[in-house]
Amino acid sequence: MAIDKTNGWKLASLALWALAALLALRLAWLWRAGPREAPAAPGGAAAAAEFRWPAAAESLWARLRSGEPAAAPPAAGSLAARYRLAGVFLMLSDEGRGGGDDRCAILDERASQRQFLAAEGEQIGDIRVVRVERDHVVLSDGAREERLMLAAGTLGERSGGAADAPADDTPAILETNRFGNRVGETRWEFSRQAVLDYYQEMMDNPERLASLFLAMEPDRDEEGKVAGYRLNMEAGEKDFYSQVGFQHGDVVRKVNSMRMTSQRRAEYFIGEFVQDRLGAVVIDVERDGQPLKLVYLVK
Repeated sequence: MAIDKTNGWKLASLALWALAALLALRLAWLWRAGPREAPAAPGGAAAAAEFRWPAAAESLWARLRSGEPAAAPPAAGSLAARYRLAGVFLMLSDEGRGGGDDRCAILDERASQRQFLAAEGEQIGDIRVVRVERDHVVLSDGAREERLMLAAGTLGERSGGAADAPADDTPAILETNRFGNRVGETRWEFSRQAVLDYYQEMMDNPERLASLFLAMEPDRDEEGKVAGYRLNMEAGEKDFYSQVGFQHGDVVRKVNSMRMTSQRRAEYFIGEFVQDRLGAVVIDVERDGQPLKLVYLVK
């Protein structure tokens, strides 16, 4: 019995030595034959293809041979170098409603010093206004988009602007009063708190509040409907109207695109301001028969 077991172990050892020898011969043959195609992956998946560098287009080789310089990409902040976002105002509908999608940007063209009011989708020359938010605007020149942040202004309460915007981004102050600074022929930067303080003065003095509204007399069209309000500065609060840029006889037609055809609309506008929903106020005025826009940036 012990002899049979010993013979069995000997036979198993010989078989293992034979398999090892065959495996060594197989590996030696593969090494000499060189690389072969990898077998297909289980499940029928194709083996990974050998990596090859992509062929360059003939036009590229022609440009390299000619020595023509490649076109430089547009510089970052190029639109910020052309335009400055001075303010954003909420356009009010004739029904007395304003929405987050009804904002309009107040943009300054740096080279010409011109002012533009543009809503989403509108064009300023070759520039399209893509989106207008409370504190920034997105512009597009057709090739790319760029975001411009709201400029700080002369009161310095808000900051923004692109990193490569011109250093002299702050406009010149032409005049200063209790509400803020005049920074253009028909543009002001006003402190919201200063305006609210004046509003509180009116609320605490009913007679002054009454004279403030009485100074605006209805201006009627040919059908007798109210088409605006004509300013009679002799009726009261002359100092206030003068400091905010009005003149005797001015006719207010619109405020933030809403036609001023009733006192209710004026009251609605005041409520929007008190609730801090108006970052800027644009008043359409008729002065000596000519249209004029008075712009107030609220900081």
